[in-house]
Amino acid sequence: MADLAGFREYLESLGRAELTVRGYVQDMRDFARWFEGTNGVELSPERLTSQDVREYRQHLLAVRRAKPALVNRRIAAIRAYVRWGRREGLIQGNPLEGVRPVREQERGPRWLTRQERNALLRELELMVQGARTAHWRVQAIRDRAVVLLMLHAGLRVGELVSLEVGDIELGERSGEVRVRHGKGGKERTVPLNAEVRRALREWLEVRPKVESPHLFVGKGGGRLRDSGVQRRVAEIGRRAGVELTPHVLRHTFARMLVEAGVGLERVAALLGHESLDTTKVYLTPSMADLQEAVERVSG
Repeated sequence: MADLAGFREYLESLGRAELTVRGYVQDMRDFARWFEGTNGVELSPERLTSQDVREYRQHLLAVRRAKPALVNRRIAAIRAYVRWGRREGLIQGNPLEGVRPVREQERGPRWLTRQERNALLRELELMVQGARTAHWRVQAIRDRAVVLLMLHAGLRVGELVSLEVGDIELGERSGEVRVRHGKGGKERTVPLNAEVRRALREWLEVRPKVESPHLFVGKGGGRLRDSGVQRRVAEIGRRAGVELTPHVLRHTFARMLVEAGVGLERVAALLGHESLDTTKVYLTPSMADLQEAVERVSG
Protein backbone atom coordinates (compact mmCIF):
# COMPACT_ATOMS: atom_id res chain seq x y z
CA MET A 1 0.00 0.00 0.00
CA ALA A 2 1.21 3.50 -0.85
CA ASP A 3 2.85 5.49 1.96
CA LEU A 4 0.61 8.52 2.59
CA ALA A 5 2.35 9.81 5.73
CA GLY A 6 3.97 12.70 3.86
CA PHE A 7 0.65 13.63 2.26
CA ARG A 8 -1.05 13.63 5.67
CA GLU A 9 1.67 15.87 7.13
CA TYR A 10 1.25 18.25 4.19
CA LEU A 11 -2.51 18.57 4.81
CA GLU A 12 -1.95 19.12 8.52
CA SER A 13 0.64 21.82 7.77
CA LEU A 14 -2.06 23.69 5.83
CA GLY A 15 -4.23 23.82 8.93
CA ARG A 16 -6.90 21.58 7.45
CA ALA A 17 -9.54 20.27 9.87
CA GLU A 18 -8.96 16.80 11.30
CA LEU A 19 -12.07 15.50 9.54
CA THR A 20 -10.86 16.85 6.18
CA VAL A 21 -7.41 15.32 6.63
CA ARG A 22 -8.87 11.92 7.47
CA GLY A 23 -11.27 12.11 4.55
CA TYR A 24 -8.60 13.01 1.98
CA VAL A 25 -6.24 10.32 3.25
CA GLN A 26 -9.01 7.71 3.14
CA ASP A 27 -9.95 8.80 -0.40
CA MET A 28 -6.32 8.45 -1.48
CA ARG A 29 -6.13 4.99 0.10
CA ASP A 30 -9.06 3.94 -2.09
CA PHE A 31 -7.39 5.41 -5.17
CA ALA A 32 -4.10 3.71 -4.24
CA ARG A 33 -5.81 0.31 -4.01
CA TRP A 34 -7.41 0.82 -7.43
CA PHE A 35 -4.10 2.08 -8.89
CA GLU A 36 -2.13 -0.91 -7.64
CA GLY A 37 -4.81 -3.37 -8.77
CA THR A 38 -4.91 -1.79 -12.22
CA ASN A 39 -1.23 -1.09 -12.85
CA GLY A 40 0.44 -3.78 -10.73
CA VAL A 41 2.70 -1.27 -8.97
CA GLU A 42 2.39 0.78 -5.80
CA LEU A 43 1.12 4.33 -6.14
CA SER A 44 3.73 7.08 -5.88
CA PRO A 45 3.60 10.70 -7.06
CA GLU A 46 6.06 10.19 -9.91
CA ARG A 47 4.02 7.27 -11.32
CA LEU A 48 0.74 9.17 -11.47
CA THR A 49 -0.54 10.14 -14.93
CA SER A 50 -3.62 11.92 -16.25
CA GLN A 51 -4.68 8.62 -17.84
CA ASP A 52 -4.81 7.03 -14.39
CA VAL A 53 -7.05 9.79 -13.02
CA ARG A 54 -9.39 9.65 -16.04
CA GLU A 55 -9.68 5.87 -15.81
CA TYR A 56 -10.35 6.02 -12.07
CA ARG A 57 -13.02 8.66 -12.61
CA GLN A 58 -14.70 6.44 -15.19
CA HIS A 59 -14.36 3.41 -12.89
CA LEU A 60 -16.19 5.23 -10.11
CA LEU A 61 -18.99 6.31 -12.45
CA ALA A 62 -19.48 3.20 -14.58
CA VAL A 63 -18.47 0.31 -12.31
CA ARG A 64 -19.21 1.52 -8.79
CA ARG A 65 -22.12 3.75 -9.83
CA ALA A 66 -20.79 6.38 -7.43
CA LYS A 67 -22.71 9.60 -6.98
CA PRO A 68 -21.23 12.79 -8.49
CA ALA A 69 -20.46 14.21 -5.04
CA LEU A 70 -18.30 11.19 -4.15
CA VAL A 71 -16.48 11.24 -7.50
CA ASN A 72 -15.73 14.95 -7.15
CA ARG A 73 -14.51 14.46 -3.59
CA ARG A 74 -12.08 11.76 -4.74
CA ILE A 75 -10.82 14.02 -7.52
CA ALA A 76 -10.35 16.82 -4.98
CA ALA A 77 -8.25 14.47 -2.83
CA ILE A 78 -6.09 13.55 -5.84
CA ARG A 79 -5.72 17.26 -6.65
CA ALA A 80 -4.40 17.87 -3.13
CA TYR A 81 -2.06 14.87 -3.53
CA VAL A 82 -0.72 16.39 -6.76
CA ARG A 83 -0.11 19.75 -5.06
CA TRP A 84 1.87 17.95 -2.37
CA GLY A 85 3.85 16.03 -4.99
CA ARG A 86 4.71 19.23 -6.83
CA ARG A 87 5.85 20.90 -3.62
CA GLU A 88 8.14 17.97 -2.94
CA GLY A 89 9.46 18.06 -6.50
CA LEU A 90 8.09 14.60 -7.25
CA ILE A 91 5.58 15.63 -9.94
CA GLN A 92 6.53 17.78 -12.93
CA GLY A 93 3.50 17.67 -15.21
CA ASN A 94 -0.23 17.98 -14.52
CA PRO A 95 -1.86 14.56 -13.96
CA LEU A 96 -5.23 16.28 -13.70
CA GLU A 97 -5.08 17.74 -17.19
CA GLY A 98 -8.39 17.14 -18.96
CA VAL A 99 -10.05 15.71 -15.85
CA ARG A 100 -13.26 17.58 -15.14
CA PRO A 101 -15.56 17.34 -12.12
CA VAL A 102 -18.87 15.55 -12.56
CA ARG A 103 -21.77 17.96 -12.85
CA GLU A 104 -24.08 17.88 -9.85
CA GLN A 105 -27.59 19.19 -9.48
CA GLU A 106 -27.26 22.52 -7.76
CA ARG A 107 -29.03 22.48 -4.44
CA GLY A 108 -28.33 23.90 -1.05
CA PRO A 109 -26.57 21.99 1.71
CA ARG A 110 -28.55 20.07 4.28
CA TRP A 111 -30.02 22.26 7.01
CA LEU A 112 -32.73 21.76 9.62
CA THR A 113 -36.33 22.72 8.99
CA ARG A 114 -38.22 24.69 11.63
CA GLN A 115 -39.92 21.49 12.79
CA GLU A 116 -36.56 19.70 13.09
CA ARG A 117 -35.07 22.63 15.00
CA ASN A 118 -37.95 22.54 17.45
CA ALA A 119 -37.51 18.78 17.93
CA LEU A 120 -33.80 19.30 18.57
CA LEU A 121 -34.32 22.11 21.08
CA ARG A 122 -36.92 20.02 22.89
CA GLU A 123 -34.51 17.09 23.13
CA LEU A 124 -31.76 19.33 24.53
CA GLU A 125 -34.13 20.49 27.25
CA LEU A 126 -35.26 16.95 28.05
CA MET A 127 -31.64 15.80 28.31
CA VAL A 128 -30.98 18.22 31.15
CA GLN A 129 -34.31 17.68 32.89
CA GLY A 130 -34.08 13.89 32.67
CA ALA A 131 -30.47 13.49 33.84
CA ARG A 132 -30.49 10.87 36.62
CA THR A 133 -27.09 11.62 38.13
CA ALA A 134 -24.98 14.72 38.69
CA HIS A 135 -22.46 13.45 36.14
CA TRP A 136 -25.06 13.02 33.41
CA ARG A 137 -26.55 16.41 34.20
CA VAL A 138 -23.16 18.11 33.76
CA GLN A 139 -22.68 16.31 30.44
CA ALA A 140 -26.18 17.26 29.28
CA ILE A 141 -25.59 20.93 30.12
CA ARG A 142 -22.27 20.82 28.27
CA ASP A 143 -23.77 19.11 25.23
CA ARG A 144 -26.61 21.64 25.10
CA ALA A 145 -24.09 24.50 25.09
CA VAL A 146 -22.06 22.76 22.38
CA VAL A 147 -25.06 22.26 20.09
CA LEU A 148 -26.47 25.76 20.62
CA LEU A 149 -23.09 27.36 19.97
CA MET A 150 -22.89 25.65 16.58
CA LEU A 151 -26.58 26.23 15.81
CA HIS A 152 -26.66 29.93 16.76
CA ALA A 153 -23.07 31.00 16.08
CA GLY A 154 -22.15 28.76 13.14
CA LEU A 155 -18.88 27.46 14.55
CA ARG A 156 -17.06 24.66 12.77
CA VAL A 157 -16.35 21.66 14.99
CA GLY A 158 -12.59 22.36 14.92
CA GLU A 159 -13.21 25.95 15.95
CA LEU A 160 -15.46 24.86 18.79
CA VAL A 161 -13.06 22.38 20.38
CA SER A 162 -10.24 24.94 20.21
CA LEU A 163 -12.16 27.54 22.24
CA GLU A 164 -10.77 28.57 25.59
CA VAL A 165 -12.77 30.01 28.48
CA GLY A 166 -11.26 33.43 27.80
CA ASP A 167 -12.68 33.42 24.27
CA ILE A 168 -16.19 33.85 25.65
CA GLU A 169 -17.56 37.19 26.84
CA LEU A 170 -20.98 37.19 28.49
CA GLY A 171 -22.77 40.37 29.50
CA GLU A 172 -26.30 40.99 30.71
CA ARG A 173 -27.61 42.01 27.30
CA SER A 174 -24.86 40.94 24.93
CA GLY A 175 -22.07 38.47 24.47
CA GLU A 176 -19.58 37.23 21.90
CA VAL A 177 -17.25 34.40 21.07
CA ARG A 178 -13.80 35.04 19.63
CA VAL A 179 -12.77 32.38 17.13
CA ARG A 180 -8.98 32.47 17.17
CA HIS A 181 -8.41 29.28 15.18
CA GLY A 182 -10.68 29.71 12.18
CA LYS A 183 -10.17 28.12 8.77
CA GLY A 184 -6.95 29.35 7.20
CA GLY A 185 -5.80 30.71 10.56
CA LYS A 186 -8.19 33.66 10.37
CA GLU A 187 -9.86 35.14 13.45
CA ARG A 188 -13.40 36.42 13.77
CA THR A 189 -15.81 37.48 16.48
CA VAL A 190 -19.41 36.26 16.51
CA PRO A 191 -22.12 37.85 18.70
CA LEU A 192 -24.11 35.48 20.91
CA ASN A 193 -27.87 35.61 21.31
CA ALA A 194 -29.67 35.27 24.64
CA GLU A 195 -30.29 31.52 24.27
CA VAL A 196 -26.62 30.72 23.74
CA ARG A 197 -25.52 33.08 26.51
CA ARG A 198 -27.87 31.34 28.93
CA ALA A 199 -26.60 27.89 27.94
CA LEU A 200 -22.96 28.96 28.28
CA ARG A 201 -23.53 30.52 31.71
CA GLU A 202 -25.08 27.27 32.92
CA TRP A 203 -22.14 25.31 31.54
CA LEU A 204 -19.54 27.57 33.16
CA GLU A 205 -21.33 27.13 36.49
CA VAL A 206 -20.94 23.34 36.41
CA ARG A 207 -17.75 23.04 34.33
CA PRO A 208 -15.25 20.82 36.20
CA LYS A 209 -12.50 22.72 38.02
CA VAL A 210 -9.60 21.55 35.90
CA GLU A 211 -6.37 23.21 34.81
CA SER A 212 -7.24 22.96 31.11
CA PRO A 213 -8.01 26.39 29.61
CA HIS A 214 -10.34 24.88 27.03
CA LEU A 215 -13.99 25.82 27.26
CA PHE A 216 -15.37 22.34 26.66
CA VAL A 217 -13.76 19.49 28.56
CA GLY A 218 -14.59 15.85 28.99
CA LYS A 219 -14.75 13.48 31.93
CA GLY A 220 -10.98 13.33 32.34
CA GLY A 221 -10.56 17.10 32.21
CA GLY A 222 -9.04 17.15 28.73
CA ARG A 223 -10.55 19.14 25.88
CA LEU A 224 -13.18 17.58 23.70
CA ARG A 225 -12.01 16.18 20.37
CA ASP A 226 -13.63 16.61 16.96
CA SER A 227 -14.65 12.97 16.88
CA GLY A 228 -16.18 13.16 20.36
CA VAL A 229 -18.32 16.16 19.40
CA GLN A 230 -19.41 14.47 16.18
CA ARG A 231 -20.49 11.35 18.06
CA ARG A 232 -22.42 13.29 20.69
CA VAL A 233 -24.14 15.48 18.07
CA ALA A 234 -25.15 12.42 16.04
CA GLU A 235 -26.53 10.72 19.16
CA ILE A 236 -28.52 13.80 20.18
CA GLY A 237 -29.91 14.01 16.65
CA ARG A 238 -30.90 10.34 16.75
CA ARG A 239 -32.78 10.87 19.99
CA ALA A 240 -34.52 13.90 18.51
CA GLY A 241 -35.38 12.04 15.31
CA VAL A 242 -33.15 14.33 13.25
CA GLU A 243 -30.15 13.53 11.03
CA LEU A 244 -27.56 15.74 12.69
CA THR A 245 -23.90 16.65 12.20
CA PRO A 246 -21.85 19.72 13.14
CA HIS A 247 -21.97 20.75 9.47
CA VAL A 248 -25.78 20.59 9.49
CA LEU A 249 -25.86 22.86 12.55
CA ARG A 250 -23.54 25.37 10.87
CA HIS A 251 -25.57 25.25 7.65
CA THR A 252 -28.76 25.79 9.64
CA PHE A 253 -27.30 28.90 11.28
CA ALA A 254 -26.45 30.33 7.87
CA ARG A 255 -29.84 29.47 6.41
CA MET A 256 -31.67 31.07 9.36
CA LEU A 257 -29.69 34.27 8.77
CA VAL A 258 -30.61 34.31 5.08
CA GLU A 259 -34.29 33.63 5.85
CA ALA A 260 -34.20 36.51 8.35
CA GLY A 261 -33.10 38.85 5.57
CA VAL A 262 -29.47 39.27 6.68
CA GLY A 263 -27.25 40.39 3.78
CA LEU A 264 -24.73 37.96 2.33
CA GLU A 265 -21.79 40.17 3.37
CA ARG A 266 -22.75 39.88 7.03
CA VAL A 267 -23.52 36.17 6.71
CA ALA A 268 -20.08 35.62 5.19
CA ALA A 269 -18.42 37.60 8.00
CA LEU A 270 -20.23 35.58 10.67
CA LEU A 271 -19.29 32.27 9.02
CA GLY A 272 -15.70 33.25 8.31
CA HIS A 273 -16.03 32.90 4.53
CA GLU A 274 -13.41 34.61 2.39
CA SER A 275 -15.60 34.68 -0.72
CA LEU A 276 -19.28 35.52 -1.16
CA ASP A 277 -19.44 32.72 -3.74
CA THR A 278 -19.13 30.27 -0.84
CA THR A 279 -21.95 31.99 1.04
CA LYS A 280 -24.28 32.09 -1.98
CA VAL A 281 -24.91 28.36 -1.60
CA TYR A 282 -27.38 29.23 1.17
CA LEU A 283 -29.56 30.93 -1.41
CA THR A 284 -29.92 27.62 -3.26
CA PRO A 285 -32.92 25.43 -2.34
CA SER A 286 -32.16 22.34 -0.28
CA MET A 287 -33.69 18.94 -1.00
CA ALA A 288 -36.21 19.60 1.78
CA ASP A 289 -37.18 22.85 0.04
CA LEU A 290 -37.66 21.00 -3.24
CA GLN A 291 -39.71 18.29 -1.51
CA GLU A 292 -41.95 20.93 0.07
CA ALA A 293 -42.47 22.57 -3.33
CA VAL A 294 -43.51 19.25 -4.87
CA GLU A 295 -45.93 18.51 -2.02
CA ARG A 296 -47.70 21.83 -2.62
CA VAL A 297 -48.93 20.67 -6.02
CA SER A 298 -50.01 17.20 -4.94
CA GLY A 299 -53.70 16.40 -5.20
